[in-house]
Amino acid sequence: MAKIAASIRDVARDTGLSTATISRVVNGDTKVSEKTRQLVLDACSRLDYLPNPAARALSTRRSRVVAAIIPTIEHSVFAKFISAIERTLGLHGYSLVLAISNADEAEELAAARKLLGMGADAFILSGQTHSAALLEMLAKRQVPFVYTSVWDPDCEQPTVGYDNADLAGQALRHLYANGHRRVAVVHGPLAESDRTVARRDGARALRGLFDTLDFFETPLSVAGGKACVGHRLADGGGYSAYLCFSDVLALGAYFACADVGKQIPQDVSVMGFDNLDWAEAVLPPLTTIDLPASGMGEAVGTHIVECLETSAPMQSQHLTARIIERGSVALLT
Repeated sequence: MAKIAASIRDVARDTGLSTATISRVVNGDTKVSEKTRQLVLDACSRLDYLPNPAARALSTRRSRVVAAIIPTIEHSVFAKFISAIERTLGLHGYSLVLAISNADEAEELAAARKLLGMGADAFILSGQTHSAALLEMLAKRQVPFVYTSVWDPDCEQPTVGYDNADLAGQALRHLYANGHRRVAVVHGPLAESDRTVARRDGARALRGLFDTLDFFETPLSVAGGKACVGHRLADGGGYSAYLCFSDVLALGAYFACADVGKQIPQDVSVMGFDNLDWAEAVLPPLTTIDLPASGMGEAVGTHIVECLETSAPMQSQHLTARIIERGSVALLT
């Protein structure tokens, strides 16, 4: 016969404590003494007692569930980010529920409705451009939320991330310092990402430094990067370097160069953005911008927990990134 799951009353009988005390311990009440807390936790472990999340939500008016909506899980930068959030929330007794928007506002709104229906206590949103309906829905329910992968000190909502425009400028200055004056910038669809728009704008601000600085939009995929750079190589644009606003696009550039017998960096230089896991393993190793994906996840998780535990406004945080110099950018004399 199946074993009947232990109840909170079973734990109370085992410890000689009230069900109210057991409830306070499993819900993380810090006012309970360490001796009592350990007694309850030992009994829960011994009896294999798991709190009923629905009952806990009714009693505390909190689900201890945090929702994250991201555009995709196809790239490891998002995997690192989400893993760090989940690890940080778990240390404080919170769970993470994930939804994918495919960079579509309607899908994001539909996902948010479902997650609110599950009782999500807070939301993590990628970028700071979202539908008015979504923002109104969260505000009406007084659900805290944070924008990630962006840093905007003037934003009304908290932002945890980096300055995308500045990082694009840093990448171009790196190419300029290495003697490159004819540069092609390859980026994903502007309509799908305000982070890409910020990077484009940051790069545009440095146009005066270069003899040629051209921008090309392509699907955010290896195939997209390969097709875009392949066309540029075929039309004789004469670019000495390709700055790709994603390592995924940079990998496509590698394939495009290989197809026409161009060597990196002897014939053409390539620079990426993200520092994905494989960037160090390709030949030559990819020079790229190391985005703090794990650090951002830890910071976001910490700020959300502090907000939910203290009811204090969620804080913003500016994270720094750095250029990882490897072997894909030549020094031109």
